[in-house]
Order: sequence, then C-alpha cells, then structure tokens
Amino acid sequence: MGYGDAGTPGCNILPAPAIYVSAANDACLNQNIAEANSILDAAGWVRGADGIRAKDGVRLSILYQTSTNSVRQGTQALVKQMWEAIGVETELRNIDSAVFFGGDPASPDTYGKFYADVQMYNNTFPGTDPEAYMAIWTCAEIAGPENQWIGNNDSRWCDPDYEALVAEMAGTGALEQRAELAKQMNDMLMQNYVLIPLIHRGDVSAVNNTLLGVRFNVWDSELWNVADWSRASQ
Repeated sequence: MGYGDAGTPGCNILPAPAIYVSAANDACLNQNIAEANSILDAAGWVRGADGIRAKDGVRLSILYQTSTNSVRQGTQALVKQMWEAIGVETELRNIDSAVFFGGDPASPDTYGKFYADVQMYNNTFPGTDPEAYMAIWTCAEIAGPENQWIGNNDSRWCDPDYEALVAEMAGTGALEQRAELAKQMNDMLMQNYVLIPLIHRGDVSAVNNTLLGVRFNVWDSELWNVADWSRASQ
C-alpha cells in the first residue's frame, strides 16, 4: 500500500519487539470475501438493487477519514473497494494534516474528535517497552471536552478488565510476564475491534559505503553510535 518493502501486513497494534508479538490474530492475513458476505447475510444485512446492504431501513454506510497524503488516499481507495465487494457503502474523506493532527478544540476535523465511523493514521511508541503505549486505551485517556479533545484514547473504548491488565503490568518487573500481559492487552483491542491494524511500517535508512562503524538500530536514531563512525581510506 505504498510503503514497498518497508510495509508488511499487520494483525496487531503491538507488532514489535518480537517478545511482545501475539499470534492470536494472524487470521487477518487471509482475506475471505465469501465468508464476510456469508456473515452479513446471516446477520440480516440484505443487498439492495444498488448492491449496498441494509437492515431495518438502515444502509450499511461508513464514513472513512484520514489525513491528506497520497499513500493514505491510495489505502482508502483499496479498502473502499474491498468493503464494496461485501456490500458496504463507503464515503472517503481526507483532511489537511495540520488540521487533522492539530489540537484546536473548536475544530470538528481533528482525529481527537473522531467525528467519523473509521479513521486512519500511524501509531507507534519510542523505545522497546510498550507499557506506556498500551496504557493509551484506558478510560482516563479518553479524548473529550473535559481534556480539550487531546486525550490519547480517541477510540473512546473503556473496559475495566483492560484497566486491570494495565495496572498489573505497571507492577510487574519480570520481562516474560510483562510480555504476556502486553499480548493480552493487544488481543483485547484486536478482538473487540477497537483498532484494525493494516500495515506494520518500518523505517528506511541508507548509508554511504565509505562510512565504517555504522550500525542501524530500529529503536533509536540513525546517529545513535555516530562517535564510532569513521571514513574508509581512499
């Protein structure tokens, strides 16, 4: 979807480091249009003459928004095509990045307001420990008028069982136990469809072949060991 070799399909909101990666959601890697149609048929969503499904007089229609970016608009178009194959009407909307990611509490178009059915953007965390990152989806982090819409939890999902896992991780030091707690939190988010991962996007870096001592580190900047660099003799 525009990222080349740097982008791979992802099924988890926590795709790295490897110790934290859950295998419980890998079914998302296999698209099954026939099964999706069967599920919607069984749920009573019937296709109309225009191919769009409806139930009890309500059309199955989604407003899908993101920031203005050629790669993201390409992704939107692909997702729309897939949803239309199962009878879902999709309206695409893109918003200038400065507005979408801005903090103006008066704007209706920020991602914190989330005035849409689905919205798309990149999410990540610094370093190698995901404790603070997984705490984004706690009740206290919900974006709303009380915090000027700048809370990190723009999905506005709140679950006491998830809160308990976050608290347990904060009091757990053993790496293996922390990894299991992180996987449990990831799986709750995935299996309750709080978020729908699309791409695990990597960084792309390059180095002049006359430089020696360069060691790339995905958890830090390219310059993290610049003191060890030297120029090869010509």
